Amino acid sequence: MTSGRNIDIFIPQRPPFVFIDTIEDINAHQARTAYTVSADCPLVTDGILPLSGLVENAAQTCAVRAGYSSGNKIGYIGAIKQMQTYRLPRVGETLTTETRLIEEVMNISLIECTIRVGNELLAQATLKLAIMD
Repeated sequence: MTSGRNIDIFIPQRPPFVFIDTIEDINAHQARTAYTVSADCPLVTDGILPLSGLVENAAQTCAVRAGYSSGNKIGYIGAIKQMQTYRLPRVGETLTTETRLIEEVMNISLIECTIRVGNELLAQATLKLAIMD
């Protein structure tokens, strides 16, 4: 369920590499998504989603916001800055990922991102995203 929005129109990834289950909230400046870590996820090892899975979840949430605000143009991560990881999620946990637009110049956006399980902060990062025409 995507809260009435089709995730596929906002990101280029296709299953099994989609790391968003639902779009909880979205507007031109921010997005909030949810993703429940599944044992079927191709990145899961020993019941844990590794850092690469957190990065992909963050990038896809950033791309959803960018696609929404640009009329469904696809966004690509150009850089990840200042990523801090406090814990990796386990199978069965639901990630809530929030992005907030800090600055936008032409087709480049600077975005702040947090990933939580419940109230626990798992990771935070600043990402640069490019929108493709």
